[in-house]
Amino acid sequence: MSETSLLHEVQKLKAEWDGLQPLKPEDEERLWQKFRLEWNFNSNHIEGNTLTYGETELLIMHDQTTGDHALREYEEMKAHDLAIHHVRKLARDARDLSEADIRELNRIILKEPFWKEAITADGRPTRKQIVPGEYKTAPNNVRTATGELFRFEDPINVPIRMQELVGWLRNALKETKPQLDLLAAKAHHEFVLIHPFDDGNGRVARLLMNYAVLRLGYLPVIIKSADKKNYLAALRKADAGDREPFSAYLLQQLKWSLELGIKAAKGESIEEVSDVEKQIALLAQNEAGKTARIQKRSWEKLDYLFDQCWKPLFEKFEGKTENLRALFFSSRFVIHADTGSQGSDWRSQLEYILKQRQQMPRQVSMYLQMEGYAGTAPRPFNLALNLEIQLSDYEYQIRSGQQCVFKKLYSEMLLSDERDRIIQSALKQALENIQEMTSPKE
Repeated sequence: MSETSLLHEVQKLKAEWDGLQPLKPEDEERLWQKFRLEWNFNSNHIEGNTLTYGETELLIMHDQTTGDHALREYEEMKAHDLAIHHVRKLARDARDLSEADIRELNRIILKEPFWKEAITADGRPTRKQIVPGEYKTAPNNVRTATGELFRFEDPINVPIRMQELVGWLRNALKETKPQLDLLAAKAHHEFVLIHPFDDGNGRVARLLMNYAVLRLGYLPVIIKSADKKNYLAALRKADAGDREPFSAYLLQQLKWSLELGIKAAKGESIEEVSDVEKQIALLAQNEAGKTARIQKRSWEKLDYLFDQCWKPLFEKFEGKTENLRALFFSSRFVIHADTGSQGSDWRSQLEYILKQRQQMPRQVSMYLQMEGYAGTAPRPFNLALNLEIQLSDYEYQIRSGQQCVFKKLYSEMLLSDERDRIIQSALKQALENIQEMTSPKE
């Protein structure tokens, strides 16, 4: 799709988004939680951070860590989240952006000085100290995949080039009809060509671009790390003098954000099925050594895990089975526990289990009972799915049907991508059962 067509689509979506304002507080909160997770996860992954999406969520939303990663990877993820908050604040501020603000963004994401491998002007390897927020004093050229040296702006020219970039951005944002596509692409690309800092330039380029986008009332442009190849290819074309493909690429990402925002504004689900890369990262995480602390089952732990992990699992299960339930004449969810349950719906049943303090449950299950398949089949049939939480003294298991999908200590959270895996297991089981029941019988 051409840049012009994409810009027209984005403007239509923006008009729809504006018409849905203001959002309910709970919808705005879940939308920006999603944006923060996607922005933090993807922008850092592009630069080599190895935290999974679920580990990012655990760190950003709950200030907890899991997995076997270098301390710096956790720190840079939290620092980038602070930078996102700062960019949103700058975008709302009445005053214009300054060079000092851009330096502060670099200072936020890098936190403190450190040493890094580098390349000298004549291409030899060396080491240099990185000072957050300070412009480079030596060349920071990079070697491309073909072995060539790509040269960024000479250090002596950085102050004047940054002054020019900030001045242009200020004026462009004040125009009667600001050119969104030009603003986003030029702000990002010119900053990358200058490469003013010794480290963090990619992340700051995306933060600066989003400052401009947010300033114009749009939602953030989030570059997916899984699409890094196409992102860099579009940037290389801009390096060669053709910025239109890069503008079109950024508009495509903005289109995704606006569509997500419109769903949130309408109260619809904004959950997405985890992609293959997230699943692979999850498998790697599960193989890693566990350092979680052993804790005994208690009401305090059960209350916390039900609220933060298991109830969200049941809610996602309810949402993800909507199309499946539409294949049957009737369906209902039931919560069952070995200690008994009461209530007119699964939420009230779950609440009853937690509020009765006579006996801690050892098993809590969510059953989906579907009756009367409405499609074509040799004979009518019903179908049932269940997610079961088994609670022993020191650990809990999550089961889908007869399969144990996860076993965890009470000190370990159930991550968002793990919830996806549990539900995908249940849906796969349902699909296999339906295919078996609807196949012609000889």
